[in-house]
Amino acid sequence: MNTLQVQNRRRSSALSSEREDIRADLIVLALRGIIPLAIVCSLCLTSATILAAVYYHDSWLWGMAGAAVIIGVLRVVVILAFAMQTNRLAGTSGAWWAQAFSIVTVLFCTLMGLLTLYNFRFHDEPIQILCVMGTYTLCSGISSRLGLQPRVSQACILIMQGSLAIALATFPHPIVRYAAILSVVTAYAYCNSIRIQYAIIEEQVRTRRRLRNLANHDSLTGLPNRHYFETELQKACMRQSAFSLWMLDLDGFKKVNDTFGHAAGDELLKQVASRLDRVVRTGDLLARLGGDEFVILQTESHSVASMKKLAVRINEELSIPYMVGNHRIAISVSVGIKLTTVGKTNPDQAMQEADCALYRAKNTGQGGFEFA
Repeated sequence: MNTLQVQNRRRSSALSSEREDIRADLIVLALRGIIPLAIVCSLCLTSATILAAVYYHDSWLWGMAGAAVIIGVLRVVVILAFAMQTNRLAGTSGAWWAQAFSIVTVLFCTLMGLLTLYNFRFHDEPIQILCVMGTYTLCSGISSRLGLQPRVSQACILIMQGSLAIALATFPHPIVRYAAILSVVTAYAYCNSIRIQYAIIEEQVRTRRRLRNLANHDSLTGLPNRHYFETELQKACMRQSAFSLWMLDLDGFKKVNDTFGHAAGDELLKQVASRLDRVVRTGDLLARLGGDEFVILQTESHSVASMKKLAVRINEELSIPYMVGNHRIAISVSVGIKLTTVGKTNPDQAMQEADCALYRAKNTGQGGFEFA
């Protein structure tokens, strides 16, 4: 796999991860306070349908009342189960639950649309007024809550307002038929409002994520910073699984700063970070601790032989001369590696042992590596 393919793979992986994380954040926002609203909506639709079935002695309405009970209960159950998954809503799990919620919500709104069409066709004004009020109430709730996906929310609006518009258009009185136009206009207004609100909320979520990203990433190289690395190292130690910790220090970096200036040193660090990012595996954590110190945390499967190959490859990659401005700069890197075993590991001790291995590597000569 060439360098461009590696970069594209990492970029695609990062964008996909960002989209999933944003979707998970939006889901959590949408779920806030939705459970009591879902219960109330289900109770209102079911009780209204049962009341109409009793009043009109209509077997079809009794069937719709039964469907309302089933769909209402199913919707509440899905929402409750959905809410319990909020700690792992990214990826396949989040997509599955979002799809399940969307299906039951569309079924719920479709039932409301069928009730409206049926009652305008076979019953009189009292139940028709109730259907109009129910349609506008549900549409108002959906447009304000947005749901989990804007297109699903818009589809629900179109189903209910469209059914109402068709029902009103078939009414014998011309003034009532004119209300069908108002229903179409209302549907458009609701859908447009959902689109605008969702765009605003999505941008707010993106902004919050960018702020969190700034707190966890190095402003110069864009790599994760010391704070983020220490958090991930702590997690790796708590899992009590084997991992490897790499400490990297550039040989001769101080001379570059003294000779060419700090601006050149900063540009060199950026190029070093880019090369390291191409070399390490996708699942490895590469971070900048500060200055010319970098660290790699490998939590996936690895062996001493593969680590030696990677250490040699890192040194070869970073030893290729750099062009910084009009200057050709050559440096090397020293590496200290701590390979832990399965069991409890102290993060400070792991860092100290990797640092000692790095110190030995620098003492043995530039461009070497040592194991702790």
